Amino acid sequence: MKLPIGYDRTSEFGSQLPDQDLLKRLRAETHAVHEELDHLFTPFQDAPLDHLGSFLAAQMAGLTALSTAARVPHDENTLILLSETLDRLEQDCRYYELSVPVLRHKRDLHPLAVAYLVIGSRMGTEVLRRNLIKHGIERIPLYFTPQDYKHAWQDLCARLQGMAGAGPEADDICASVIAGFHLFHDAEARTRDLTGKFS
Repeated sequence: MKLPIGYDRTSEFGSQLPDQDLLKRLRAETHAVHEELDHLFTPFQDAPLDHLGSFLAAQMAGLTALSTAARVPHDENTLILLSETLDRLEQDCRYYELSVPVLRHKRDLHPLAVAYLVIGSRMGTEVLRRNLIKHGIERIPLYFTPQDYKHAWQDLCARLQGMAGAGPEADDICASVIAGFHLFHDAEARTRDLTGKFS
């Protein structure tokens, strides 16, 4: 699940720079957990046909957990994208007759954190779709169908840039994004246990 944004290591969690906006803080503090997640799904990027079903099952598990972990009120743009994505994933999982693990989560996540993860993931999906085409996969799953996310991403980034990088809400959003990434770590592990893939 790649977010095509630039990262830097200008801060550590809970020790942000005084003049840092929330978007910069998020990029810095989620870098490590995001890189770890990308590494877990490297087998799918290298040999997508071998791992396609497992990847779809993991995404379904992670996004379903993310949707139920989200705190209300939800961001409208996120709800639309998430609903469309889950509907397509459900159709893909039925088509491939996939078993999808059910994840347990312990906390509610800030709606802006869920927006950051959901909208960002759709940007990364475009890269993965091109990789499927490059590897000659004829039937591209519905999950990889392009979606209109760019304005939603721009609006979200502008909102985060307008928020202070320090304070209780900023801490909550950063912790929620990291917790959301960990849901997908769990989804990969649970799917690997079911299918033996990603290894």
